[in-house]
Amino acid sequence: MSKFDRYKRVLTEDFPVYLRARDKKSILRQSIELYRLMRLYRYLPYQYLKHGLYSRQVGDEIFRYLPTELLHETRDRANADGDRGRLQDKLQMEDMLIGGGIAGTNTLFRLDREKLMDRDGNMVAFPDFLARVEAMNLPRGIIVKPRSGGSGAAVFKMAVEDGALVHEGETLDLSAFRMLVFTTRFGEFWDEFLIQETIVQHPDLDRFNPTSVNSVRIDSFIGDDGVTRFNAAALKIGPPGSVTDNSTGGGYMAGIDLETGKFSSDAKQEARYGGRYHDLEDLFGIDPQTFVIPFWDEVISTASKAAECMAPFRALGWDIALSENGPLVIETNYDYGIDVLQEVARGYAEKPLGRAFLDRFPNRDAVLKALQ
Repeated sequence: MSKFDRYKRVLTEDFPVYLRARDKKSILRQSIELYRLMRLYRYLPYQYLKHGLYSRQVGDEIFRYLPTELLHETRDRANADGDRGRLQDKLQMEDMLIGGGIAGTNTLFRLDREKLMDRDGNMVAFPDFLARVEAMNLPRGIIVKPRSGGSGAAVFKMAVEDGALVHEGETLDLSAFRMLVFTTRFGEFWDEFLIQETIVQHPDLDRFNPTSVNSVRIDSFIGDDGVTRFNAAALKIGPPGSVTDNSTGGGYMAGIDLETGKFSSDAKQEARYGGRYHDLEDLFGIDPQTFVIPFWDEVISTASKAAECMAPFRALGWDIALSENGPLVIETNYDYGIDVLQEVARGYAEKPLGRAFLDRFPNRDAVLKALQ
C-alpha cells in the first residue's frame, strides 16, 4: 500500500470512527499529543487516529505506537535479501515447509485457464479429478485459492458429492468451475489456482466460526543475533458464513498473550466495519479468562522453526491453523499488515521489530526517554 493510499484509508475509514467516538480527550490535549508524536517520530502521526489514542483511557502509552509506515520500512529492510517470488508462490512455500518437516496445507490439484493438473503439473481429465477427490473422503471438502493470492480474495469452498463438483448447492462442470473461479471474487487477477484439502480445525476453534478456518496470525523477527522472536499474535475469526477469516472481509482479530496463549484483548473489526471491539463472551460465548489457544507451545515452536526455513527473510507474518493434531502453517507473508497486531500488542516500540527500527532511528534517545 502506497503512502497516499494509507492516508486516504485513514481519512475515509479511521476518521469517521474518530468522529463517532464519545470518550475523546479535549481538543487541546489531542493537539499537544499529536504535536509531541510528530516531533518524536518525525512522521505524520496517523497512528493517533488508527489506534484510537485520542481516547481518554489512553495515557502516556501513546508513545509506544509507531507510525506503521516506519515499521513497514524496517520490515522490508529486514527482508531485502529474500526472494519474494518464493513466498508469493503458495506451492513453492508449501514445498519449503515440507522440506523443513513442518506440517502445512495439502495441495491436491492445480487449475489454470487452459487445463486441470495434479500437483506436479500433469494434466488430469475432469472425470478423473472428480473420482480421485471423492475417493479421498475429505471431511470438509476442498478449498480453491489463488496460487499467489492474499487477503482472502477469490477463495472458494467446494465438495465432490456423488461424482459431481458442488459449490454452494450448485453442480459445476469443468467450464462452470473455471468460469466461477476466474471471473468472480477478483479471480480475474490470477492465472492459476490451487486446489487444497480443507483443513479440519480443532473443535475449540469451531466455536468461534465453523465455516472458516480461524487461524493464528503471529509475526516473527530474526535479529542480528540469529534468534527468532515474536512481536504479537492474534486469533483471526471469520464473520458468520464466511469461508475465510480475513479482517478485510469483516472478520475479527483478538489479541493473544504470547506467553500463555490466553486472550489479551477483545475482538476488533477494521474501521470500515465500525472499528469496534466486541466482547468475546457476548459474541462467541467464550470466556477469555479461561480459554487457551490449543497447542499454544507448539504454535510458537512451529512458527519459530518455520521462520528458520524461510531465511534470508527475517520479518514475516504467519497464519497458522489448529487441527485436532496440532498446528498447520497455512501461509506466510513478507508484506503482512502490522496495524492490528500493533494495536492488540499496545504498541511496537518495545517489540523486536520496533527495537530494530529504533536502533537506526536518529531520534532514538528521545523515544527511549518518552517510554520511561
